[in-house]
Amino acid sequence: MGGILTVQGRSDTRLRYRFANLEQARAHIHDVRGESLFFVRDDQLRFLPDTPVCLSMTFDQGDVTRLLHGRVAGRVEGAGTWLQIADTRPLREIPPTEAVRRGVRIGCDEPVEARSGHRVSTGRMRDLSPGGARLRGMFGFASGDRIELRILSAGGLAFHDLSYAHVVWVEDGEMGVQFDRSDSVGRNAVARLLVETEELWAAAWEGTHPPTCCGERGLLDPVPPRERERAAGAG
Repeated sequence: MGGILTVQGRSDTRLRYRFANLEQARAHIHDVRGESLFFVRDDQLRFLPDTPVCLSMTFDQGDVTRLLHGRVAGRVEGAGTWLQIADTRPLREIPPTEAVRRGVRIGCDEPVEARSGHRVSTGRMRDLSPGGARLRGMFGFASGDRIELRILSAGGLAFHDLSYAHVVWVEDGEMGVQFDRSDSVGRNAVARLLVETEELWAAAWEGTHPPTCCGERGLLDPVPPRERERAAGAG
C-alpha cells in the first residue's frame, strides 16, 4: 500500500481530528456494551496494543476544541484503528464561559503525584494551561487544599517538581488545580512543560472527517470490535 507507515509506541500518543461540527463528532462515538469507541481512519497509522491516546477534536464551524483520552482497542486491517474513549463528557454542550476557559488548555497525559500535609496520591494530568491543570485518578483531596505537584517518570521511579497549587474543584475522580503564581520555580517548570507539550502537539498526526461520510450512506466506520464478535457468534 502507498503512503508512509507511522508507528506509535506505548507512550502517550497525541492525535488530532477535524470535523465540520460537534454533531458529526458525536455521531462517530459508538456505544458498544457500555464502552465508547471511536474509529481512526488511516491504514498507515499503527499502534502497539493498549497504547494510551490523547485525542483533540477541532471543528470548522467554531466549536471549542474537545480533548478526549483513551487507549487503542483494536485494528481493522486495510482501514484503521478503533480507540476506546475513557470519558465522553467533553463532547457535551458547554456554556460560553466554560468554552473560553477550555480554549487555553492543552491536552496531555502526564503521570503526576500530588502531596499535601495529610495525603500523597498519584494520577494523570489530563490537560494543562499556564494557570492550572485537570488531574484524574486522585482521591482524598478537597477544594481549598494546598498541594505540591510532581511529574513522575514513566516507571514512577523518578520525578521532578512541577509547582505548588490549590485545589479548586473535585468531581467524579477528577480535580482542577490552580498553580501558585507566587512559586517562581513552579512558574518556570510549568512554562517548560507547556513548551514541551505544545511541541508534541505540533508533531501530532492529524486526520479529517471524510466528506463522503455522514451523508446518504450514513457513517462509513467499520463494524466496532465487540459488535463484530457478537455477530460472528450469532452466525
